[in-house]
Amino acid sequence: MKEHREIIERLFGNDEYARSLGIVLDELTDTKIRMHMRLDASMLNFFGMPHGAAIYSLADAAFSVLGNNSNNVSVALDCSITYHASPEPGSLLVVEGENISMNKRTGSYIFAVYTEKGGDRTRVATMKSVSFRTGRPIDPDVEQ
Repeated sequence: MKEHREIIERLFGNDEYARSLGIVLDELTDTKIRMHMRLDASMLNFFGMPHGAAIYSLADAAFSVLGNNSNNVSVALDCSITYHASPEPGSLLVVEGENISMNKRTGSYIFAVYTEKGGDRTRVATMKSVSFRTGRPIDPDVEQ
């Protein structure tokens, strides 16, 4: 619903942590999301490669936005990330995710994190997540 997207887009706009990482919301539907961020020097680990926490943060931001996209306060029950490749510093990192299933109390999601170079995608990580839907509205003035 349009109203739900407006609520979560407004909340995401106030997310200081996501903003500090340069995370940008590109696309959002009721069941899918796409976001991106540039891996800058502040995100490198002691090997000079992007920190796993930076990669996780992008996937987790997507989970937070998509999981709360129905005007129902939802919190993480479980997140599991598998790293497949280490992206180059300075790369544009993209996450695409989708809702696999949702019921009254839980939602299940899958996220693919990748880089693109010359039209080729390299999968960096895959995250699967489960949310608990509290039943409380984010905005009580908007129908769930």
